Amino acid sequence: MLFRSINFALNCSRNLNCVNWLRTLCETKQLPALIDDKATKPNVDKLFTEVEIEVRGHDPAVLKSYMRFLKIATNELGFKTTKMIAPHYIRWNQWLLRASFAHKKVKLHYETRTHIRKISILHITGSTASAFLEYIQRNIPEGVGMKVTYSELRPLPPQLLAIKYTEKKAIKEKKDS
Repeated sequence: MLFRSINFALNCSRNLNCVNWLRTLCETKQLPALIDDKATKPNVDKLFTEVEIEVRGHDPAVLKSYMRFLKIATNELGFKTTKMIAPHYIRWNQWLLRASFAHKKVKLHYETRTHIRKISILHITGSTASAFLEYIQRNIPEGVGMKVTYSELRPLPPQLLAIKYTEKKAIKEKKDS
C-alpha cells in the first residue's frame, strides 16, 4: 500500500496536496508504520549452478543459427557455458488413410523430425538469468521451442545443520578421549 501511495504522490507531483501529504507522512514519522516487515528485509538473489537451455525445432539450420546467436550473446556478457550438445533427433512416423471413406490400401505416410540443441550457462545469479532469458526468448525464431531447467544453490535446512553439528561434536569428543 505504501508504494502505491508513494507512486500516486509522485505521479501527481504537480498537485501540491499530494506532495504535502507525503511530506507530512515523513515528518510525523508515520511512514515507517506503513512499511511491512517483508519490504524492509533485503532481497537475497538466488544463485544457480547451472541454467540449461534446450531448444527444439524442425529445421536444423534455424537451430544452428539460433545457437550461434546464443554463443555470441553469452561470450559478450562473459558467461561460462558448456559445449553445445546436439542429441539425435526425435522421429515421429504415422501411416494414415488418405480419406476416412477410402480403402485401407490407400495410405499416406507422415513423418516429422524434431531436432534438439542444448547448452548450459554455469554459475549465474537469478536476476541475471531472468534478464538474459527474457532477451533470448524475445529473439527466438518462429517454429522453435525452448525449455529452461534451473539448478539452484540453497543453504542446508536447520535440521540438517543441527545433525551435522552433533556429528562433528561426537567425532571431536572421540578424538579427545
